[in-house]
This record gives sequence, C-alpha cells and structure tokens, in this order.
Amino acid sequence: MTELILAVQRRPYVVIGVLGVALIIVFLDTGILVRTVPEDGLFIWQVVSGLLLSALLLYQWLLLLVRVFGGNVQTHYKAHRWVGVTCTALFAFHALSFGHGWTNILAVVFCLSAVTGLLNREVITYRQPWIYKLWYWSHVTLSVNLLPLIAVHIWVALAYK
Repeated sequence: MTELILAVQRRPYVVIGVLGVALIIVFLDTGILVRTVPEDGLFIWQVVSGLLLSALLLYQWLLLLVRVFGGNVQTHYKAHRWVGVTCTALFAFHALSFGHGWTNILAVVFCLSAVTGLLNREVITYRQPWIYKLWYWSHVTLSVNLLPLIAVHIWVALAYK
C-alpha cells in the first residue's frame, strides 16, 4: 500500500485523474450544470465542450498508432496521460446527467476507461505479464467501445436539438 501511495505522489496526473472521475460522479449525480448554466447558453456549451472533448479523445488514439507503426512512444505516452486526465475533467463539465440507457452506458464506460488508464504500470507494478495484458486489454477495449457510443451520442444529441 505504501508503494502505491508513493507512486501516486510522484505522478500528479493520477491525483488530477481521480479528482476528474470524482467530479464526473458528483456533477452527473447532482445535475449541477443544468442548474447553473443558463438554458440559452447550455447548448452552445455542450457543442463547444463536446468538440474539444472529441478532439482530445481522437488524439488519444495517436499513442496506439505510434505503437503499431513505430515512433517515439515515450513522448506520446506522457502526453497520453495528461490528455487523458484533461478529458476526464472536461467530461465532468460537458455531461449534464447520467442520462438514460446508452448515455448512462457511455458515462460508465468513459469512467471505467479513465480509471483503468490511471492504473497503468507507473502506478501499479504488474508482477505477472498476464495481469498487465489483462489491464492493457481492458483499457483498450473500453476505449474502443467509447467510439461507437460517442458517435451515437453526437448523432442523437444533434438530431433532437
């Protein structure tokens, strides 16, 4: 446990990521954005924050492309961590509520992807290769599942506004 605390203390992005996930849970549960942002500016806020969030999430896939096709993985890995925690905080300010059905699933999958991202090899020492592969598979699979959920979310959100 001490090793985990020390690992988190040396990596400030973990603390920011955990705070981002906590913000998501609190903001979505309380519906704070719906009550604080004026209704006429809410749609504009949603579009602008959604575009920024989409751009950042698309950037996240650059690390996978660099791994597959070659390149400086370490540089992109550092950026991947910081962009990931930025996405988590931005998601808290973008989402209005947990929603219904698939939008709820989108929020849960996003949070799980963020949490698994925070549990990387810098934070947790995976002593067995199969445990690391399970973690990696989980993080990538959750991230891949975000893409169609986001696409449907954008289509439905714009179709009904």
